Amino acid sequence: MDFVGINLYRPSVYVQASDRAPGYHTIPFNKSHPHMLSSWHLLGPEVMYWAPRQVRSLWNVEEIYITENGCAASDNLSGDGRVYDSDRIMFLRNHLAHLQRATAEGMPVRGYFHWSLMDNFEWCDGFDTRFGLVYVNFQTQERTHKLSATYFREAVAHNAVL
Repeated sequence: MDFVGINLYRPSVYVQASDRAPGYHTIPFNKSHPHMLSSWHLLGPEVMYWAPRQVRSLWNVEEIYITENGCAASDNLSGDGRVYDSDRIMFLRNHLAHLQRATAEGMPVRGYFHWSLMDNFEWCDGFDTRFGLVYVNFQTQERTHKLSATYFREAVAHNAVL
């Protein structure tokens, strides 16, 4: 394989060490486990650290790309015409910090693709969930950069988690 692309959104399980085979057991997600707007999207930014390590250990791949990672948030235009999506900035900052840790330790992650650039039609939710860094008024098609777009632009420009 030349490369592997992985979509990372959330952990599927948490585990705890065990003396019994296979050496661990799964633990349930607590009812109050933090999540984003979509109830399925439990927070677990450590997936950005552990998933590339797992992919590398399984397949000894030379290049890994994070082909999807992002979150839906309750984005609304404020009175001044801006979208202050501080929750998405928190999501990005935490996920990118874990990804930076993985690359600092030598994981061959060569690219990261945020889902998504603009709000769009989501197959399961229609226009109700907004994943984009750019707010789209679906009636007028006007586009407004969210606060997270500014954060992401600066993180990319500085190649650093800010």
